[in-house]
Amino acid sequence: MRSLRRLLLYIRPYLAGMATAAALLAISGALMGVVAATMKPLVNYVLLQKPIPPAATGGNDVLTRARELLPLDRLTSWAGEHAFVQVPLLFVGLFFVKAVFTYFGEYLTTRAGVHVIRDLRADLYRSVVEQSLRFFQANPSGLILSRILNDIARLQKLCTTVLADTVRVGVMAPFMLGVALWSNWRLTVFSAIALPLLAWPMVRLGRKLRRASRSSQEAMADVANVVAETVSGVKVVQGFSMERFEVERFRTALGRMVRADLRAGRAAALAPAVLELFGAVAGAAVFVLAGWLIAARTLDPGEFMVVMTALAALYMSIRRLNQSNVELQMGIAAAERVFDMMDRASEIRDPAAATDLPPFSREIRFEAVDFAYDDDRVLHGVDLVVRRGEVVALVGASGSGKSTIANLVCRFYDPTRGRITIDDHDVRRVTLASLRGQIGLVTQETVLFNATVRRNIAYGRDDIPLDRVVAAARAAHAEGFVGELPQGWDTTLGERGARLSMGQRQRLTIARALLKDPPILILDEATSALDAESESLVQEALERLMHGRTSIVIAHRLATVRRADRIVVLDRGRIVEEGTHETLIAKGGTYARLHALQFESTTP
Repeated sequence: MRSLRRLLLYIRPYLAGMATAAALLAISGALMGVVAATMKPLVNYVLLQKPIPPAATGGNDVLTRARELLPLDRLTSWAGEHAFVQVPLLFVGLFFVKAVFTYFGEYLTTRAGVHVIRDLRADLYRSVVEQSLRFFQANPSGLILSRILNDIARLQKLCTTVLADTVRVGVMAPFMLGVALWSNWRLTVFSAIALPLLAWPMVRLGRKLRRASRSSQEAMADVANVVAETVSGVKVVQGFSMERFEVERFRTALGRMVRADLRAGRAAALAPAVLELFGAVAGAAVFVLAGWLIAARTLDPGEFMVVMTALAALYMSIRRLNQSNVELQMGIAAAERVFDMMDRASEIRDPAAATDLPPFSREIRFEAVDFAYDDDRVLHGVDLVVRRGEVVALVGASGSGKSTIANLVCRFYDPTRGRITIDDHDVRRVTLASLRGQIGLVTQETVLFNATVRRNIAYGRDDIPLDRVVAAARAAHAEGFVGELPQGWDTTLGERGARLSMGQRQRLTIARALLKDPPILILDEATSALDAESESLVQEALERLMHGRTSIVIAHRLATVRRADRIVVLDRGRIVEEGTHETLIAKGGTYARLHALQFESTTP
């Protein structure tokens, strides 16, 4: 129930609309009781053709009350026998008024509900995008999508349809019971003996349903994850002819989801079956008693019809409440998962007393920095200084810690021990926005969005004029191929820039970094996935990008780092050598060995 109470906090800003909707739906539910009361005049005066008593004599049926309040006699004066017109007219009129209240009540509920879900989904999305990289390593993209889309969709139903039904039916049920008691309290009391028994399946099966729903949603997350992996890696799947394998993997995940859905389905289907059985037994007993009383002329047929209509509506209300309970249990299970993900505090966040990092002016310093991914220690006591305007290359075998150093500068992770400072400011004591705002990042994995070329370069900054975008693209050698695209700068690139080659994508990411104009630049394997021609163009663009900036360059291809001011060689998380290309070659150490391994095929 804690999750449900927390969900109600999201409803608070829209409480006025919800209260209005609840009032309209309550009136709609109450009017259904009046509709049930029309069964008495409908049976007695229309079906059995009993004479309508004069208005002056009074009476205890709804038609008499309506004739006192509404001009039914004048409206139906053209009909010789008023009963055949007045009762159906009253019946239709009541349903018309009820329909008006129902429409506006449900619409206002839906309007408030969709705004609640919008706020909830936005908060969950914000919580996700602010998480550290470790969060995304631990949570597959399919699971995250399932939380944002599927689980929130269940909550949307809870905040709209279920809420509207609960209010309307919750008011209608006591009104129906009141109408039945008012019509014939003895028959109603006898008929209602079994009603308390109907609460048992709702409570008993509700717990099972919540557990089954949680399993079903987890299985759906697994299915979404398989789809996400297959779609993102479709080239590998097709290149290895593994389509059948992936289909079978998807079928296996679907099988787990089907089994979980069936467990939930059994729990959801058992409750209405039990309700129908109880209803049938109670209805049969009532008909036996009513038949005996009508034959003995101690029960009015119209009153019996009112009682049966009201109790039937009451029974349907209980069934509807049971269905709402099913949706409620599923919604609570979804809310628990949503709030669990939303409440995960990011490992990387601004401290309480964070200050903005002043403009970079002197140096980046690593002081005895250790770092470990869980229990896997990656860096061991790294001491490193990168001075302003210096180009420092990090080289070493895979897993030596090069990318980890870059990630620590951007504060995607925090050191396990030691500290990193920029101009003597510990990066853990400054705001993330001010830190990352001074860093430009170009990686091997080109990240482009399904937007126009202009929006990809001026990412998140619609205020930047087109001429600045064009200038950045020109400096990155991207203006030429952009001009050949169908709509030029307004061409939509598709998911992950699918319409472009790898080299073209990389040049757009360089243009994005140029437009940002950061004082600190990190290049992480920016040319490793390119062919020779594309690499040449990208390398020229990178040299323009690095000009006048403090740059940390990570590369496996040692030919790309020869002109660095300083080369730092890492081995198993430790700095083992530092110096220029010529110095390190002459030293004959780790760098010279790596260089010889890469170039031995071309060495005489």
